[in-house]
Amino acid sequence: MKKYLPLFFGAALSMVTLTAPAYAYDSYISGNVGWTLSNDLDIKNTDGTVVVKLPLKTGINVLGAVGSRFENVRLEAEAGYQTRDLDLSGTGSWKILSVLANGYYDFYTEGIQPYVTAGIGVGRITLSDFFTGGHDYTWDGVTKLAYQVGAGVAIPLNKSISLDARYRYFALNDVTNGNLTKYTPAISSVLVGLRFGL
Repeated sequence: MKKYLPLFFGAALSMVTLTAPAYAYDSYISGNVGWTLSNDLDIKNTDGTVVVKLPLKTGINVLGAVGSRFENVRLEAEAGYQTRDLDLSGTGSWKILSVLANGYYDFYTEGIQPYVTAGIGVGRITLSDFFTGGHDYTWDGVTKLAYQVGAGVAIPLNKSISLDARYRYFALNDVTNGNLTKYTPAISSVLVGLRFGL
């Protein structure tokens, strides 16, 4: 029986792909919500030496976008909000507001649609009340160059609505504090959402 499982799985996937509705729109709006993966925030000297590692909790990532399709290529304008908390006995949180111009390449224009994406823009990060180990790491708000890369899949639910699931890596340029310390905000996220044709 086991030797027939790959054949059965392939046939089922082919049926889903062939029976999925085709996209019937060129312009769209979309919304995604997701979870940022936990990692460390490395506070460094300006020479690159790590001063302290601040562990971060998982956080929330919310995106909204409007875009257009041109066969296998999509272009969109995106606004995003991300927040995370410090995972220590201390306190603290960071928030990032971003605006990006994104490009997508869809490997198929009908049925299940895997894609890759990249984008560039600006992000404003606020690091507040990061107090631990007798030190206060606080930035009132800094705007930096931002970029993202990722990959995902869209599944049409009907001719005008698609389910979207993706992985995304987002980062800002180095943020410095008084030319003494710096850090590089970088976030990996897993997101799900919907795309609505216009």
